[in-house]
Amino acid sequence: MNLIWIGFSAIGLFVVGFFPATIAMFAVVRKWVRGEQHNAVFRTFWSIYKQVFLKANLFGWVIALIGGVLYLNYRVIVAAGTDIPIIVVLSYIIMVLLYFLFIVTLLPVSVHFTGGTKEIVIKCIQFMIGRAHLCVVLLLLVWTSIYLSLSFPTVLIFFTGSVLSYMMMWFFHRSLEKLEMKATKEQYS
Repeated sequence: MNLIWIGFSAIGLFVVGFFPATIAMFAVVRKWVRGEQHNAVFRTFWSIYKQVFLKANLFGWVIALIGGVLYLNYRVIVAAGTDIPIIVVLSYIIMVLLYFLFIVTLLPVSVHFTGGTKEIVIKCIQFMIGRAHLCVVLLLLVWTSIYLSLSFPTVLIFFTGSVLSYMMMWFFHRSLEKLEMKATKEQYS
């Protein structure tokens, strides 16, 4: 799965291939986590890749643009040094944390739920608020995977994307199962 993800990202020169390849990988992994057996992984991946190509690129580049603005703000804060009030620095740190929590939540939410951009963003925010502890776990998983991948580059080629997406979708799916069981229990109580 990881090689397919890297291959499709590279086909789009990583500029237009990375975002749809990532969504397609998460969608295929979601099927695995839910127990759906697929023999045609490549065909399923390709189908999803084509289906989400425009939407994933649009959404991905908007998120990347927001990240770019946050990085520019960081450079301004660093250049200003001690002239920036502490409340501005703390506000910036909170915004960056929320940004990263949104990104790690967005991937599982966007492949699990259907709807337009507005609905996905709303569900993502609801999940961030309702399951903040899980969002932090997802963020720690991503950070650890990036750290290990940079420390051991071979891991990146063969495991990082697929293993990380599987772990993220597993935690996400388990969380949703618990919410559904809780709702069912409350409904019959």
